[in-house]
Amino acid sequence: MATPVYKTATIDRVFFLRWEAPPSQEEIHAVFHQMQGIYEELKPPLVLVASLSPKSSVPNAEQRRNLSTLQSDARPLFSEIHAIVEGNDLQYNLQRVIISGINLVTRTYDEAYHRVHKHADMVAPYLSKRLGVDGVKIINEAKTRGVV
Repeated sequence: MATPVYKTATIDRVFFLRWEAPPSQEEIHAVFHQMQGIYEELKPPLVLVASLSPKSSVPNAEQRRNLSTLQSDARPLFSEIHAIVEGNDLQYNLQRVIISGINLVTRTYDEAYHRVHKHADMVAPYLSKRLGVDGVKIINEAKTRGVV
């Protein structure tokens, strides 16, 4: 079996998801199953922090559809979603356009709910505010585990 193109970790009430490459439909299903399990175990409020490796290619049309489905399915499970798009300005802008397109298709374009960031550290204040936790500590732990 091929090595998964993603890593996940739950730290406090934050589900971290790191994409190393655009996912297959099977990988999307596996990730969503994990999300459902965390939701059942911890209950809201939960926050999703998804990061994209700067080495990742731009997803093709099928992969974008799969990601759109995942976002639609995951929306009821999380109080907020934060996407971290690393890399140079061109990579960031290309991936941000794709994320914006997914948001429009899934009708989740809501900056109070879904935000896109260039760096993981930018997410920490939102975690502190939403969950009442030490966001910096959670982001640092996520870095240690390789999920941002």
